[in-house]
Amino acid sequence: MNMPTSPNWQEALRHVPGADAPASLEVQALAGGTTNATFRVTTAQGVFVVRLHEPYTLDLGVDRRREALLHGAAAQAGLASQILAADPQGRYLVTEFLAGPPWRAVDLDDETRLWALAQTLSQLHALPAPAATPLDLRGLLERHVAQIAAQNRAQVEDLLPQMARARDILARQADAGRPACIIHGDLSHENLIGAGQPRLIDWEYAAVADPLADLACLLAYYPQLLRHGATLLRRCGLPGSVSVLDLEDFAWVYRFLSNLWHRRLALARRYPPPAH
Repeated sequence: MNMPTSPNWQEALRHVPGADAPASLEVQALAGGTTNATFRVTTAQGVFVVRLHEPYTLDLGVDRRREALLHGAAAQAGLASQILAADPQGRYLVTEFLAGPPWRAVDLDDETRLWALAQTLSQLHALPAPAATPLDLRGLLERHVAQIAAQNRAQVEDLLPQMARARDILARQADAGRPACIIHGDLSHENLIGAGQPRLIDWEYAAVADPLADLACLLAYYPQLLRHGATLLRRCGLPGSVSVLDLEDFAWVYRFLSNLWHRRLALARRYPPPAH
């Protein structure tokens, strides 16, 4: 493939061990990644990942400093790749490459693998949470709706009752008073690596938030997992007061968020903000 040549790429590459020896340098674009360009970089000193960020991702709810902080905390616990460089301006991220098979959607229908994921989440949620910029999920939803409305008022009419329902669900979940913890925030099978207990990649939407949010996100992507809802709640260490109905309601919020996110992504690509 043709190697990227942008200034951001050149700067990121300086953080890759062994990249200053062109004879041993191999670069391969990685599949996946809807909003970023991600590359596997092999040198004589190992295998690494360089991810280049699009400026418009900030409009989609990404906080690069929060991402690096929480990714780093998970990496120290062996649940994520080690970070070699996180650009203070949020332009790129350089990490070690996690070896192991990527998960497929069908893997989540295997109970053994599903319980292995629950173990990873239980360990993640038990980590001491560093001070991080709080996640305002309601505010993020409202910003998405407002930005969609600014481009096409007609599109937003169907969103207003859904926004009202989301506010109600989030208020009830907040009243439950569950202690906040580190969450991954985007539990797609594409972000799971490993044949046994999985490790997690792509921490863009990590936050310190309600632990139920991770399971809600998982269920939003894979509704068939509702039949395992009670077992997932138990294996992830959620208190007995949390019901499957709570999980189902919160999953609806994440489905709504996903719908808004994709609408906002289309608008962000059409009307990109200036580069930072």
